[in-house]
Amino acid sequence: MRMRNHIVLLSRNESLKEFLASCKSVQQTLQIHAQMVVTGLMSFLAMASSKGLFNAMIRAYSLSHAPQHAISIYKSMLSSSASPDTLTFPLLLKSCAKLSRLKLGLQVHCHVTKSGFESDIYVVNALLHFYWVFRDAHNACKVFEQTPVRDCVSFNTMINGFVHAGRARCSLRVFREMRGFCIQPDEYTLVALLSACSSLEDRSIGKQVHSLVYRKLGCLGSNVLLMNALVDMYAKCGCLETAERVVSRLRTDKSAVAAWTSVLSAYASRGEVEVARRLFDQIDEKDVVLWTAMINGYSHAGYFQEALDLFVQLEGLGIKPDEYAVVAALSACARLGALELGRRIHHKYAAENWPCGKNGGFTCAVVDMYAKCGSIDTALDIFSKTSNDLKSTFLYNSLISGLAHHGLGEYAIALFEEMGLVGLGPDEVTFVALLCACGHSGLVDDGKKLFESMLTVYGIDPQMEHYGCMVDLLGRAGHLNEAYHLILNMPFKANAVIWRALLSSCKVYGDIALAKLASLELLAMENDHGAHYVMLSNMLSDINQRDEAASVRKAINNVGIQKPPGWSYVEMNGALHKFLAGDKSHPAAKATEMMLRDINMGLKSFDHVISASKMVFDID
Repeated sequence: MRMRNHIVLLSRNESLKEFLASCKSVQQTLQIHAQMVVTGLMSFLAMASSKGLFNAMIRAYSLSHAPQHAISIYKSMLSSSASPDTLTFPLLLKSCAKLSRLKLGLQVHCHVTKSGFESDIYVVNALLHFYWVFRDAHNACKVFEQTPVRDCVSFNTMINGFVHAGRARCSLRVFREMRGFCIQPDEYTLVALLSACSSLEDRSIGKQVHSLVYRKLGCLGSNVLLMNALVDMYAKCGCLETAERVVSRLRTDKSAVAAWTSVLSAYASRGEVEVARRLFDQIDEKDVVLWTAMINGYSHAGYFQEALDLFVQLEGLGIKPDEYAVVAALSACARLGALELGRRIHHKYAAENWPCGKNGGFTCAVVDMYAKCGSIDTALDIFSKTSNDLKSTFLYNSLISGLAHHGLGEYAIALFEEMGLVGLGPDEVTFVALLCACGHSGLVDDGKKLFESMLTVYGIDPQMEHYGCMVDLLGRAGHLNEAYHLILNMPFKANAVIWRALLSSCKVYGDIALAKLASLELLAMENDHGAHYVMLSNMLSDINQRDEAASVRKAINNVGIQKPPGWSYVEMNGALHKFLAGDKSHPAAKATEMMLRDINMGLKSFDHVISASKMVFDID
C-alpha cells in the first residue's frame, strides 16, 4: 500500500530523482522499477530524459542478481534524449562482468569511445578491471598504454591483474613504471606486490616489499589485509618460521584466520602435517576455509583416513563444507576405495550447484571417486548426464583415468577422440591417463602413436610421467629392450619410478641381466629402499641362484634396510578398516584369517591353489 502511495506522488510530478535517491536498498529501487513498468510510468521516465534517473536504475540492477536488466535500461536510455556519463559506463561494465559477457563489454567499450569518455579516469579504471576479470591481458594493456590518465587505482588493477593471470614478473615491471611516474603506492599496491612474490616464491623481493611496507606505513598495526598477505608470502616462499613469527603477533580469532590458514597450508604441503594440525588445534575460531586447508593438507600428504575423519567432524559440528572440502573428501574416498562414504557425500552435496567454473571440480571428483572405487558404470552414467557445455578437459581426464584403472583402453581412446569433436583439447594429464590405459590393455601400437602425437600434433612436450608410462607399457608387453633403450634416450635422467617399472617387468619376464642393471640404478638413487632389494632377491631365488639371492638379503640386513609392510583398507558398513601385513592387532583379524582359510580351502578343491591367508597377513 505504501508503495502505491509513492507511485501516486510520482504521478503528481514529484521528483523521481529525489525519490530514487531516498531508497535505502537496491531492493527498494527494484520495487519502484517494477511498479513503474506495471503502471506505465516507464514512458514517463523516458520523457523525463534524466540521466540521473537512468543511472539510478542501472546501478540498482548492476548490484542485483539480474544485471542483464541494467543493459536493457541502458538501451532505453539511448532511445531517449538522455546521454550516458562517467557513472553510466562503470556500472554497465560491472554488469557485463557479472554476466560473463566479454563481447557485450567490448560493445560497451565502443560506446565509451564514441561518447568521448576514454580519458575519464573512472571509466578507464572500470575498463581495466573488466578486462582483467576475463584475463584479457591484451585489451587491458592496450587501454592502460593508450590512456593519458592513470592513478594509483589504475596501477593497482594492472598489478593485480598480472598476478591473477599468472604473470607475476609483469606485475613487478608495472610497479617499477608506477614508481617512475612518482605515484605513491597504497596498502592495496603492497598487498598485490606481496601476492606477486608469493606466486614467484621469491623471498628476496618479498623481503624488499616487507621493508617498503614499514617505510610507507610505519608498521602493520591492525592492518589485517597486509598482515595476511605478508604471512602468505613468507609461507609460500618456504620461510615458515618467519611466517609463524609474524602471525604469532596476531590474535587467534576470526581476523587472523586467513594468515593462520596460509601457514598451516604451507606446513601441510611440505608434508609436516603434525605441525599443521598443531596450529589448527590452537586456533580458537575456525572458519570453513581453515577446515578445508587442513582436510586438503591431510589428503595431499597421503593421510586419507585422517582427511575423512576431519571432514566427518566438520559435518558433525554443523558447519557446511565448501566445494574444496567436499572435493578433497571425495578424493580421499577414491584413494581408500571407500565407496559407501563417497556415495553418501555425493548424494548429500549433489544439489549444491556450486559455481565450479571451467574445471567442474565437484563433478570431476565424483566421477573419479566412482571409477577408482570400482563403480565405473556409475561414473560413465554421471558423465553421460552432464551437458556438453559443462564438460571440460578435466572431466574427460577423470573418466579416461578411470577407464585406464579398469583396463578399458579402447573405451579410453574413444573418449579421447570424442574430446576433439566437442571442441576440447588434451593436456599433459590427458596423455598420462591415455598411456596408462594403453599399458593396462596391451595396446602397444596405439600407445606409441599417442606418445608421438603429443609433440607433433598437440605441441605438448613429453615429461617424465609420460616416459614412465611408455616404459611401463613396453615392459608389460615384454618389449624390455625397447623400454631400456627408451630410458637411455630420454632428454633427462630417468627417476626411480621409471627404473622400478622396468624392474617389475623384468621380474615378470625373467630377464635377470636387465633386472640387475635396473637394480643398480635404483640402489644409486634409493639405497635405503627395501622393495627393489626384495624383488631382485626373489627373482634370483626363482631361477635357483640362491647364493646370489642370499647375498642380496644379507646386504639388506647389513645396512639395516626394512621393507615397509604392505597395507590395505576394507570398507564395511560405512567404516574403514586398515590391515597391515603381519599385523594381527585388528579386532577382527582372527575371524578374517579363518574366513580366508575357508576360502583358500574352497579354491584348492577347484585346483586353484593360492594362499590367501599368507597374501593378506604374511606378505614378504
